[in-house]
Amino acid sequence: MKIALLVLYWLYPIFQGMLIGLLAMAIHECGHLLAAGVLRLRIKSVALRWKGLCTVREAGSPMKNLLVSLAGPLVNLALISTWSVSPTFGIANLCFAFFNILPIEGSDGDRALKCLEQMKEVSNLP
Repeated sequence: MKIALLVLYWLYPIFQGMLIGLLAMAIHECGHLLAAGVLRLRIKSVALRWKGLCTVREAGSPMKNLLVSLAGPLVNLALISTWSVSPTFGIANLCFAFFNILPIEGSDGDRALKCLEQMKEVSNLP
C-alpha cells in the first residue's frame, strides 16, 4: 500500500501535466476553428494525429490562410496570462506558442511563412 501511494505521488504530476498539455492543445485548435469560421472557411474535420490535434479545412486565400495559421499560437500567447493562476497551464501555452510558430515542416509557423511567400509573389507581379 505504501509503495502504491509513493508511485501515485510521483505519477500524479506527470498525468496532470499531460492533461493540461492536452487542454492547451485543444484550445489552440479552437483558435484555428474560430478563425476559420469567422473567415467563412469550411471545416472538413478535426483529427488526432501522431503530432497532435489538427484541423482540415478548405483552402482560402493566402491572407486567410495566414490568419488561420496564426490564430492558434496567438490564442496560446494570450493564455500565457493565466500564469499567475496556473503556472503549469501558462508554461504549456508558452511551449505551444513557441514551438508552433517555429517554421518547422507542418507547423503553423511553416504555413504562415508559406502564406507570406505566396503573398509576396503575388504582389511582385507586373
